[in-house]
Amino acid sequence: MAVIFIGLLLSGCATKRDVQDINDKLANVEQQNGQTRDLVLRMDSVIAAGAEANRALQNDIRYSTDELTRQMGVLLENYHDLMSRIDQLNQIPQVITLPPTSSAGAQDDTPVTNAPSEPPPSSQPSIDCQNTYDNAFTLVRRGEYEEAVTGFRSFLTECESHQDVENAYYWIGECYYSQEKYSNAVTEYGHLLKTYPDSPNLGRALYKLARCKQELGKKTEAKALFEQLVDEHAGTLEAEQASQRLKDL
Repeated sequence: MAVIFIGLLLSGCATKRDVQDINDKLANVEQQNGQTRDLVLRMDSVIAAGAEANRALQNDIRYSTDELTRQMGVLLENYHDLMSRIDQLNQIPQVITLPPTSSAGAQDDTPVTNAPSEPPPSSQPSIDCQNTYDNAFTLVRRGEYEEAVTGFRSFLTECESHQDVENAYYWIGECYYSQEKYSNAVTEYGHLLKTYPDSPNLGRALYKLARCKQELGKKTEAKALFEQLVDEHAGTLEAEQASQRLKDL
């Protein structure tokens, strides 16, 4: 455009109209160049924003994955606790207490006599067994493992015939396991498995015993326990976990 303008001037043929047209075209070209620059700047901004959004999305995905893994661990622990409590409830016998005297109109020809009261047991617990057990269990959930072990030990000493005795051994093992005191945990889990072979905690205790052996470097014993769990408790969550552990041994 500038060449044409200069040529017209040199030839002496340029008119005011020609000059005006050329100026208009130059202004139009300049306007288009400005719009192009603005478009390039906007594209750069969009690209930069997209890269930032992509990084933010990756961070969100990474955080969500970590959070999901953590929540799965919490749910698994809660599942174990719930199953343990259900097992405990199922073991409570249903007791039907008869009224001390017959109600009016009852068909009973047996004469009423003053039956001698039963002699008290030779030894009564000096503590509230159920309350002591429940308090120790609450301490486990709070992560106060040393205090929980003390509570369960007191429970076991005073309440030898209580229905939750085997569960107390299991939770003592869990306390030691959580503290990475694997040798102590082995003792508790081993006692539970030997003394209470029909315990509802059997599968969980067997899995944790194998994990303790694994952490102590006794891979052969750990492998044998994992294989036992897979064979004897197929279909349980612990058996599936044991199957995964065997891949690493």
